[in-house]
Amino acid sequence: MIAWPSVLLCMGILGFLLYVRHRRKTGMTVLVAYFVLQYCSSVPGVVYPLAGYASHVAVPTLPAGAQAIVVLGAGREPAPQYGEREGLTLFAAQRVAYAAWLKRRTGLPILLSGGLATAVDPASEAQLMERVLRRDFGLKARWLENRSATTWQNARDSAGILKPLGIKRVLLVTQAWHMPRALWAFRHFGLHPIAAPAGYMLPGPRQSGWRAWVPDARAAGDASLLWHEFLGMLWYRARGTVW
Repeated sequence: MIAWPSVLLCMGILGFLLYVRHRRKTGMTVLVAYFVLQYCSSVPGVVYPLAGYASHVAVPTLPAGAQAIVVLGAGREPAPQYGEREGLTLFAAQRVAYAAWLKRRTGLPILLSGGLATAVDPASEAQLMERVLRRDFGLKARWLENRSATTWQNARDSAGILKPLGIKRVLLVTQAWHMPRALWAFRHFGLHPIAAPAGYMLPGPRQSGWRAWVPDARAAGDASLLWHEFLGMLWYRARGTVW
């Protein structure tokens, strides 16, 4: 999916071209909209209230009846610090750590979901997550789903493993801002997911007060993630599938 900064850049270029080609009123309208969206997408005072509205909060007490823990992959990156070619991104590491916390409190089996092996490291994201789960937490996953490349495929392929075993009610581990789309996809494939967010978008100590209205690089990055989720949800609902 196209990143939100690219959408804004194209919008700004379009407005400029319209303006210099003597369609000044239209061009100025597009440019004003560009600057307003650019500002709103980079200030904590707008980004984090939107993140809170879009995210699911954790359940205070773990609900009864869950049958498994499903952890969604979140990418990979070079990991020379561990003597390995590739390891988990920060988001993926947060998910594995929270899954380990849930495992120790519930005893539920874990399914790790994520494919996307690379030429650098042939291990899937699920295998990378299992490596961290074993090395850092001394725990094992019951199932590895090694083929998926998108949230839609995470849900489809996880359901393909769990439903034949009679497992439908699962604790779904991903970031809070990713949870609405993940829940929608898992429900679409006949599972009954329970939100178990592993991380949240929250303003930092220097992003409050008057600083909440000053453009901030971290807020801009988080806004890009939120727009990705918003556009992804529209795509899921419009098409019912994803490439």
